[in-house]
Amino acid sequence: MIQAVIPGRETMNLEVLVLDYNGTLALDGQMFESVRESISRLSPFLEIHILTSDTFGTVVQQCEGLSVQVKVLESMEHVKEKADYMLQFGTREVVAIGNGANDQFMLKHARLGIAVIGREGASTQALLSADLIVNNIDDALGLFLETQRLKATLRL
Repeated sequence: MIQAVIPGRETMNLEVLVLDYNGTLALDGQMFESVRESISRLSPFLEIHILTSDTFGTVVQQCEGLSVQVKVLESMEHVKEKADYMLQFGTREVVAIGNGANDQFMLKHARLGIAVIGREGASTQALLSADLIVNNIDDALGLFLETQRLKATLRL
């Protein structure tokens, strides 16, 4: 668990991290090397899930050796499937990170939703559904390695 005490808000006791893959953790199906390192550092503290349509068919190989659970989306309704996936966590506090239109409800239903702009860009639906917007995935994951950054950005 990662605890974030944000002045003017309730303390967040974050237990689960749900990540979109392409456009968020990877570009053209290839995971950024810095992401592998950050996930390895965060996995002792957060249960990590990766949701993807796996457009490039690389996610399983790219996640090899990481302590993550990968879910390849099966339906044609990815927005709903991602939102439904979030239901399994019940009252546990979840962070969701994504960039695409199909991430909008996942971001909205999370305790903390973060939209990543990145090299692929971000959909306006994702941006409007997020609590926080960052330039890239390294900035997003860095918020949990240095929680004072969350405090500085989200305080009221």
